[in-house]
Amino acid sequence: MTLPERSWRISKIANVARRAIESLDLDLQERILAELENLLANPFSGDIKRIKGKEDIFRLRLGSFRVYYRIITSAHSIEILLFDQRGAIKKKNLQRL
Repeated sequence: MTLPERSWRISKIANVARRAIESLDLDLQERILAELENLLANPFSGDIKRIKGKEDIFRLRLGSFRVYYRIITSAHSIEILLFDQRGAIKKKNLQRL
């Protein structure tokens, strides 16, 4: 008998990220939410990069937008930390994550 694979879940979305997603038009919101659902299926697939110097923080590229998230493997959960356009993210201090 094999054990069922634990599914991933989004345990937290930072308020800044949530407000940024909510400020977009409805079509773009739906596209981003679909990509977040794909992230739940496998948080290591897609256009993903690990952030240098951070062991558990990754970046997902969605066109001109970026989603920065933390993977907590022991709890099978994902925390959405940042969401914004590429230029705006580059200006933010990623060292605080």
